[in-house]
Amino acid sequence: MKKILILTTILIVSLSGCVTKQKYDELQQRYRKCQDELTYVNAENVDANNAVKDLRAKLDGMIKQVDQLVQDTLSLSRRLRMSERDLAKATQDYDDLLKDFSELNVSNQSAMNKLLGNIDAYKDELTAKEKLLNAQKDSLEAAKAILAEKEARINEMEKILSQKDAEVKALKDKVTAALKGFEGSGLNVYEKDGKVYVSMQDKLLFASGSWSLNEQGLKAIRNLASVLENEKDISVLIEGHTDNVPFNGNGQVKDNWDLSVMRATSVVKALLQNGDIDPVRLSASGRSEYLPIDASDNAEARAKNRRTEIILTPNLDQLFQLIQGN
Repeated sequence: MKKILILTTILIVSLSGCVTKQKYDELQQRYRKCQDELTYVNAENVDANNAVKDLRAKLDGMIKQVDQLVQDTLSLSRRLRMSERDLAKATQDYDDLLKDFSELNVSNQSAMNKLLGNIDAYKDELTAKEKLLNAQKDSLEAAKAILAEKEARINEMEKILSQKDAEVKALKDKVTAALKGFEGSGLNVYEKDGKVYVSMQDKLLFASGSWSLNEQGLKAIRNLASVLENEKDISVLIEGHTDNVPFNGNGQVKDNWDLSVMRATSVVKALLQNGDIDPVRLSASGRSEYLPIDASDNAEARAKNRRTEIILTPNLDQLFQLIQGN
């Protein structure tokens, strides 16, 4: 439209020099009319564009509404299907209940008969359980009697053990008193496992490498024998111990085994010679180097390990008889 107006204007200008005034006025009038029409058309075009924008916005809104309606419809469809399934299940459950109720009415008499049968069976079971309970009561009473007897024996054994403990303590006190003057000479008197141990280092009893008692050792053995001859129920075990330094002897005494046995035997003979002691109560053994007090490898430890142990054991025959009786 704009191109037409320009061409018309050019035509009018080019012809104005050679047309009549009337013709010119007509052309001017037509030009103004075209210009008015162009203005109108432009205005209409703006209105049309605005209308298109509005329509497009409304269309977008309607599309969104349609999408939402589609989603709502799908959701409603799903819920409807779920409701239909729930209804179908509820209907089936109801039908099953009706069927069960009908069957219950039909089998009511049968159930009653079965219940009566169960009651009779329970009665029989109850009777059997009562018999079993009575038998268990009898067993319990017998067990109580046995338990009472065992408790009495245990009490008696505890009494004997307490008595023996007191005797062991008294014996230890007597031995300690008899050997009072030898405490600083490698002597140790102590209780262990219900026995009295008299441990004498070799410096108290023997010269190095010797199994003959020295004067101090003989005096200690005499004092100990004076106690043991009055303790008739005490068994006496003498154990000889050496250190781990090899002993190279001549004759029958060749090593630490021989030396430990010979020293133990020397103490046994000294006890018998210096006290009225039944030889049946005495025994001697050699332990060589294999039961040390101190396993350290130094002179002090070796001095501790070179010892003679006199182990005094009370007579436990009465206690053993009680234990065997159980």
